[in-house]
Amino acid sequence: MKKIFYLFFLISSLNCFTQNLVPNPSFEQFIYCPTGPSDISGCLSWSSYGLSSDYFNPCSTSSDFTTPNNYYGFQYSHSGNAYIGICPFHIQWQNYREFVGAQLTTLFIIGQKYYISFYVNLSGNVFRGITIGINKMGVKFSTIQYSFTNSAPINNAAHFYTDSIITDTAKWTKISGSFIADSAYSYIMIGNFFDDANTDTLNLATTNNNYAYYYIEDVCVSIDSLYCENWLGVKEQNVNKEEITIYPNPCKNELNVKYNNVPNEQITISIINIFGKVVMQAKTQESEYTFNTGKLAKGLYLVKVETGGIILQQRVVKE
Repeated sequence: MKKIFYLFFLISSLNCFTQNLVPNPSFEQFIYCPTGPSDISGCLSWSSYGLSSDYFNPCSTSSDFTTPNNYYGFQYSHSGNAYIGICPFHIQWQNYREFVGAQLTTLFIIGQKYYISFYVNLSGNVFRGITIGINKMGVKFSTIQYSFTNSAPINNAAHFYTDSIITDTAKWTKISGSFIADSAYSYIMIGNFFDDANTDTLNLATTNNNYAYYYIEDVCVSIDSLYCENWLGVKEQNVNKEEITIYPNPCKNELNVKYNNVPNEQITISIINIFGKVVMQAKTQESEYTFNTGKLAKGLYLVKVETGGIILQQRVVKE
C-alpha cells in the first residue's frame, strides 16, 4: 500500500545538543564521483578553502582517486569508503597550504564550549616524495567562506591544533580538543594554519623528501563533551542497487522510493539538500513511500536509504 509521507526535519538549537554540527562528516555523500585532482567539490557540502584539495571515493573511474589504493598511497577509510586529502606543507614551495572547509549546520553560540575531533593519516608514499611528517594540523572556524582562489589565512593561529608530528602511515590518528566560541562562527576549516617557520617537520626517508600529504576522515564538532569522543563515523553496507528504485528523476511534485523486496527491518529514507541538511525523512517497513516534493526548492538533492548503515545514495534533481 502506497502512503504519502510528509515530514520536514528541522534542525534547531535544541536538537544540536547531541548532534554533530559538521555536514557529511565522513565524506560519504557526494554530488559526483572524483575524476582527478582538486575534485573536492564533488563531496557534498565540502569545498577547497585554499588551493588543490582532493576527494577519494571508490566510485571514481580514476585509479588515482579511488580507495583504498590511490595516487598518494594505500589506506582504508576510517569509516565508510571515502575520505579527503590535503598537502599542508611543501619543502620546495614556501608556505604552501591546502585547506578544506564546510558550512556548519548551525551558528556557534558565543561563550559556548565546543568539542572537536577528526582523524588523519600520513599517506607516506615514498615514490611520490610524500615522506615528511608535520605538526600543527588543526581546525579553524570562520564567519566567512574561503575558496580555491581566496585561501584561508596562514597567520599562525587556529582554534585547535596538535603539537605532535603525525607520522603514522598505517593507522588513523585522532586529533581532538575543545575551545570556547568567541564569535558566531558558521564555517569549519581543516589544515595547517602556521607558516613554515612555525611548523615542525620530520623527514621519514633519506632521499626524495618533498612534501607532506594527509588523508582526513570523520570530522566532529559538538557541544556534548562525550559525543565526539564516542562518535565513530559512518559505517556503510553494500547492497545490490537493483533492490531499490527511486523515481522519477528529475521529479516535480512526487518522488517515489520503492524497495523491490519487502524489508525485514525498518528503513529510513532521507532527502538531503546541498548543505547537508535533512529536509524530508521517512521511517517505514512498507515496500514503497511517496514523498510530496512540491514545496521543495528547485535544485540538487541526495536521497539516502539506510537500515543500520547507509545502503544507497542517489542524486535527484527537483525541477
